[in-house]
Amino acid sequence: MKDPRQFTSDVFQTVCEWFAHKKETLETMIGPGVPFRDWIASEAFLACKAREATYPFCEVEAGPSYASEGIGPGTPSEEVGDLRVGGPDAGANHCWLFAEFAFLGGTASLAGPAEIEARAARLLRLGWKKSSSLLVVVLASHGDPMKEWAGYLANSGPWNRPALARPFVINLAGGGSVAFKAIDIKRDPADTITSGA
Repeated sequence: MKDPRQFTSDVFQTVCEWFAHKKETLETMIGPGVPFRDWIASEAFLACKAREATYPFCEVEAGPSYASEGIGPGTPSEEVGDLRVGGPDAGANHCWLFAEFAFLGGTASLAGPAEIEARAARLLRLGWKKSSSLLVVVLASHGDPMKEWAGYLANSGPWNRPALARPFVINLAGGGSVAFKAIDIKRDPADTITSGA
């Protein structure tokens, strides 16, 4: 089996590098009134799909259903995440990543902390131990997004969990930047896949 932490880091890096080549589009998309979060999820799917044959990633899926992951009765079957990626198949020890994306920037900032909390709560229901339940928070600002949003997110439980890796920051030509932070969300913190970064 490939190491779950390395697999998760590889998926996160693949997504971030994809966006690093889309600076002009990022600048356009972070404007007011643009459905940025959905675009991020779609592009993350495309990034992983593009690497599927060579990584190898397998079973790259956009909009995976929580029901397909064994979330029990009483949960709407139409509830979906943003991305699911399988790692190299090693039988019973197959690596998986199930991801949700949250965005803070522009007009999305008002709902941001609540969205982060809601998406983390959904991931907690998975109950996975060896695979990743990944929350990717994307911050945009006219300056340093990690500093600008620090006070706003100071009381956010999911945000303050240990990160999978250092945030990936993309500086934009017109000023400002976009930062991606990945957090493995687990019921038991001992099961968390993290570097402690």
